Amino acid sequence: MVGIAGRTSTHGTESLREHLDGLHHTDRHESTVVYDDGTHTYGHTSYPEYPIETFEIGDRFVYLEGRLYDVPDAELAAELDPVTARMLADEPDTEALAEWLLGIDGEFLLVAIDRESGELAALNDPLARLPTYLSYDADSFSLSRELRYVIEGVDLEFDRIGVAQCLLFGYSLGRRTLVRNVERLRPGTLLQVDPEGVQVTETSLHTFSFDDHRHAGRRRERNAAALVSRFRRACRRRAGAYDHDVVSLSGGLDSRSVLAGYHVEGLSPVAATMESPAYVPESDVEIAGQLAADFGVDWRRYPVSHPSGADLETLVRSKNGQIGLRTSFILEFFRQLEADFDPSMAYITGDGGDKTLPDLTPAGRLGDDELLEYLLAHESVLEVETVAELIDESAAAIRRSVREHVESYPERSAAGKYVHFLLYERGVNFLFEGEDRNRQFFWSVTPFYALPFFRYAMNCPPGQKRRYGLYRAFLEELSPEAAERVHPIYGAPPSSGRHAVAALADDVLSRYPSLLETVKPLIKAVNDLDTESTDTTATVDCIHGQLERCDAVGDLFEERALRRFLAADHDAWATYRLFAITSFVDDLYSDPSLLSSRRNAVFA
Repeated sequence: MVGIAGRTSTHGTESLREHLDGLHHTDRHESTVVYDDGTHTYGHTSYPEYPIETFEIGDRFVYLEGRLYDVPDAELAAELDPVTARMLADEPDTEALAEWLLGIDGEFLLVAIDRESGELAALNDPLARLPTYLSYDADSFSLSRELRYVIEGVDLEFDRIGVAQCLLFGYSLGRRTLVRNVERLRPGTLLQVDPEGVQVTETSLHTFSFDDHRHAGRRRERNAAALVSRFRRACRRRAGAYDHDVVSLSGGLDSRSVLAGYHVEGLSPVAATMESPAYVPESDVEIAGQLAADFGVDWRRYPVSHPSGADLETLVRSKNGQIGLRTSFILEFFRQLEADFDPSMAYITGDGGDKTLPDLTPAGRLGDDELLEYLLAHESVLEVETVAELIDESAAAIRRSVREHVESYPERSAAGKYVHFLLYERGVNFLFEGEDRNRQFFWSVTPFYALPFFRYAMNCPPGQKRRYGLYRAFLEELSPEAAERVHPIYGAPPSSGRHAVAALADDVLSRYPSLLETVKPLIKAVNDLDTESTDTTATVDCIHGQLERCDAVGDLFEERALRRFLAADHDAWATYRLFAITSFVDDLYSDPSLLSSRRNAVFA
């Protein structure tokens, strides 16, 4: 994975370049060591266009990965001067730092070292848009944007509860990873590291709470207009940093909103659409073409096929089991974009539109004691009992780990805690990892997570968001053309009465899960949302092979339960989620891994 990596140690510095060279996942990745004073050694893996800057500010070395979209490049050092001074202070002004974090429009990891005192500090943005990992003990502190680098510095032991949560939901919760003593850096966190005895202090500067909605007293149309203003500004700020702005365009509402936002700002991005009978509904491609014609942009289609073993291996080695392997086919799309537009491009997505504008609260009123069962019923990939059997852990312990973590959220209501789960767990710990996969090739951005837009949207009341009400008003205010094109999920334009009726029916069905499961295949068939990719034979065969050749896979999983699972009929997403973890374990312990020997195999 691209990004910063480094270590602070009382026993002297390591050969960082050698470690970084092992983190190259495309032939364009390069390693650079930028700081080594005998105690701290820090550097990065990147390609020339990736946004990483270093500054000398007084006695401070400052290392910035990412972008501050509302700060001109020429003013970055002046902007970061007071911020890094506060980060390194013995008693940091946390209120001032939090105020700065919430006032900046950016996604970043910031590291500062005081050359005189030897102290180090790190700070990330309030949404942790760039996944980062850390580990420390009495002798050393490691920080890296790639999990593999941190793992190499610890005695390898898997966190069985972290693995269980990952099998259960598709991602581990909170700061947990798959490995014991290796943590995620939580959003909006200040780290301070005193090299004397490696004393590490973690301070949470801000955690969003989703109970109260400050804009509840405003009409939906007023909120939609305010959101459009912030969205347009976010599009404008994110445009033009590279030679090409490429919008990933589907027929959905999120990507069309981005294309419309760029268009109304007078910007001219290229629209790029994947097409594949196996993974992309034909109607989705058709609607994307209509939208591109509506806005008069250059529209290019890129055929993708089933991924190879080499594609899966790339994701395993770069994301280390943090994301599933079901979407490995997207790497072929990225390689085509990279070849078509040259490396100086920004990849612009609609990621986050599904989190900021729809109503995320549970269907029906939940009591605190009902939230756990609701999460297990609606957010799980596998049943908790199945997970317990697979890793030989008690179902009660797995349930308790989820309940205790959710109870730690700042919200008072079960509905607010559920929204927090969707944003801080599924969003930060899973979806952001998927976006980070994109950054191996080019800088990946979305205006939906621009902090001014995000904060306003999450303060709009759920009642206005329900049944796409706010989203419809937002689209109609942003671009009537975008609102008049068919939404493939409902087979009707968002601005139409038919869409409102379909959304109402969807809302009703969501309150009766058993009925929804009965009619879901019919809905998908009527709206042409079915695809052909359902075969998991190659995947199951690989897992059997990993179990037979790698003792560590058998140590982590209960062999008989795993073989029973593989012999049964399971959803492809669940199988690929399991496969990501077994492949990660195999890759850590085997040389070569099984996937290395099947690089040319096709995984349908």
